[in-house]
Amino acid sequence: MTRAVSRRTLPLLALLALLAGAAGCFNPFDPLISARRGVSEPPPVPIDPRSTLLLFKWCWENRAIEEYRELFTDDYIFVFSETDSAGNAFRDVPWTREDELISQTNLFVGGSATEPPADRITLEFTNTLNTFPSPFGHHHPDWHKVIRAEVFLRVTRGESTLEVRGPGLFYFVRGDSAGLPEELVQRGFGPDPNRWYIERWEDETNTGGAGAFSARRVTHAASATGTQTHTEPLPLPPHLDTWGAVKEYFRGASRF
Repeated sequence: MTRAVSRRTLPLLALLALLAGAAGCFNPFDPLISARRGVSEPPPVPIDPRSTLLLFKWCWENRAIEEYRELFTDDYIFVFSETDSAGNAFRDVPWTREDELISQTNLFVGGSATEPPADRITLEFTNTLNTFPSPFGHHHPDWHKVIRAEVFLRVTRGESTLEVRGPGLFYFVRGDSAGLPEELVQRGFGPDPNRWYIERWEDETNTGGAGAFSARRVTHAASATGTQTHTEPLPLPPHLDTWGAVKEYFRGASRF
């Protein structure tokens, strides 16, 4: 009887072993739990300036802070519009990669003392992403490129929706000419000519262009004809009407 049972269970054990091997030694009784958010598509590979900007978009929409950390050079700076008062604290000591990552971590996943993180982000480029040589004379045209992108951003947090739209200048550098952050070097990143990075971002949303920032509360109410959706303005901090102001707002407490 025991021998017959063993013969019946052997095929089952063999099947379980085969499934474990195919799943990379996955144990169905001890599954791995990922802390990452679900991602519908893989990230673009930053092999040129345009694909690097598409990875930038992918990071925003997937709130992927780890991949976002890989986008920027060690000497990256964000340049506020000259007429944007939000940038006053960053005139003498510019907005750096560290500031960028603190601001985006708060927006993507962490939140802050006064603001929740995003529930959903959509980012659209509303123009053709044409690539041009960098206008800086000390930049080699093969290693340094620029794209002027018209952007429409929508951030949903609870019942509120934040929107900002306007142009920005993105400067890119090829990997074999980029100054890489030490944390990326420690992870094996090197002077790769097949990878590009963002080294500068200039805000143009306060220079007479299409820059705007707004917030709305979306509400739903039942009626005789069905559910009706309404929007109403939300109070915002003063002058929160540029890309730079939004970034500084989510940066939180001053570093000075």
